Amino acid sequence: METRNALALVVSLASLALAAGCDKGPAAAPGAGAGEGAAAAPTAVKLQLNWVAEPEFGGFFAARDLGLYKAEGLEVEVMQGSADIPAPQLVASGKVEFATIAATQLVELNAKGGDLIALFAVYQTNPMGVMVHESSPYASLKDAWESDASFAISEGLADYDWLRKRFPGGARKTVPYTGNNAQFASNPALVSQCFVPSEPTALAVQGVKTRVFLIADEGFNPYNTVVVTTRAYFEKNRDLCARLVKASSFGWRAYINDPKATNLAMARMNPAMSPEMMDKVCEVQRPLIVTEDTKRLGLGGMLFARWDELVNQLAELGKIGAKPDPQSLYFWDSATDSAR
Repeated sequence: METRNALALVVSLASLALAAGCDKGPAAAPGAGAGEGAAAAPTAVKLQLNWVAEPEFGGFFAARDLGLYKAEGLEVEVMQGSADIPAPQLVASGKVEFATIAATQLVELNAKGGDLIALFAVYQTNPMGVMVHESSPYASLKDAWESDASFAISEGLADYDWLRKRFPGGARKTVPYTGNNAQFASNPALVSQCFVPSEPTALAVQGVKTRVFLIADEGFNPYNTVVVTTRAYFEKNRDLCARLVKASSFGWRAYINDPKATNLAMARMNPAMSPEMMDKVCEVQRPLIVTEDTKRLGLGGMLFARWDELVNQLAELGKIGAKPDPQSLYFWDSATDSAR
């Protein structure tokens, strides 16, 4: 999985150099000016993912396999997650240095006494959504939510609590969300939550056509697949965190430019998703990752205004009590964020 031939590495790194002119990154190219950290023996750290190896994490695997983390003096173990692995708790307890979680989780955990800080946000547009069959009569998310349809959702997610507040009407029936596409495919009348890049794409390959509605389009747009660490670790290891972010940003650029090699590697770790399926998911998720903001900030960049909005929305939903200072929730080293 770690093996890459020399030509592939040269081509990938060349693509990074070209991309550097398109995106404003958090710092210079990996290895440039890393100082003593890059010259010393690599520092071993763990990045715990909150799900299995899939395209939502592709840039981290690319940064590892292309040697971008090593160029920054880091030996990053990218650890697969699952439904049974509590990524937020693992990083909060210090068992791993870094983990990926949703921005909503970070705010809610910190409101309960945690002290996590976000360093990098993969999804700039909220990837959570709602899907209906193409044959469905519902032409909008409002139509579906305010209907009397059966709706498969996970209780407790802020995304769907937002929809309850946004669209208070209707007589929908809630059924448990199983995460099994067969549940949806076999019932043309079912409406379901979805991770927009994944389930609709898998269903399309099976011949099940869907219409997908982004929750972001209804005003709830938190960052997702966010790399976090504890504030204590960040304060003690600012340079290391900066190098991790730098290499991750360039890893994501490499993956977006050419995901095929990384998708082959991830498919060996996660045989449930073929490389071809991962390629299709990459096409769907690209506009959720590359935005006007990332063209200014660099891939993974974050803005004060977005965290401020999320804090206010979660307070409005009753998900948190006292509002944390949005500035305390994230760090992004960019002069273009004038609100910082």
